[in-house]
Amino acid sequence: MRPVTLFIANAGGTLDDLVNAVNDAFQTSVKSAQLLLGVEGVDVLVIDAPELAIPEWGVGGYTYGPHVIVVALDPAVTVSCHRIERTLVHEFHHTMRWRGPGCEGSLGQMLVSEGMAQLFEEEVLGDAPFFSRVTITDEEIAAARAVMYEPELSQTKWFFGADSIALHFGYTYGYRICKAYADITGKRASELIGVPSREILELERR
Repeated sequence: MRPVTLFIANAGGTLDDLVNAVNDAFQTSVKSAQLLLGVEGVDVLVIDAPELAIPEWGVGGYTYGPHVIVVALDPAVTVSCHRIERTLVHEFHHTMRWRGPGCEGSLGQMLVSEGMAQLFEEEVLGDAPFFSRVTITDEEIAAARAVMYEPELSQTKWFFGADSIALHFGYTYGYRICKAYADITGKRASELIGVPSREILELERR
């Protein structure tokens, strides 16, 4: 098994106050991800990057394929160990899904990827993140369904609020889709890591 390794980019000392929280969150999240997903061979890079963090959280996570996670922190925000752990749990799920069905390619693929990662947060931590429960409309859902399998998508539009689509729409809709599939199949997110997106999406569209 290849190691899961943490790198904190802190040459300037701007993350000094967060180093302990990062280390604690890393150890806890790795233990859960290894136990439930068999996570291995991942580098986690933590950086001072307020512009990449969720404003209300001070933390942002990005997975670049199956082996690299970047966690962006805003030192100006009070960031708890729990928020960093939640972010890492989410991103570890992405790394393992990248090794199977993948996480991108169409809106539908990304909805499932994000929905499953939120379900994994719920499995590990007891509840889904705040962006899994924003208010979305039937009109927004219909618009998403109309372009579900098209190869080109605007992540900004569907996930970060643009073109009259609610902020975090994609996270909430993706969570609903995956939650419904998990409830019907009676399986947890950790057991659904390799399920093709189309299987989950087609069940939702019936």
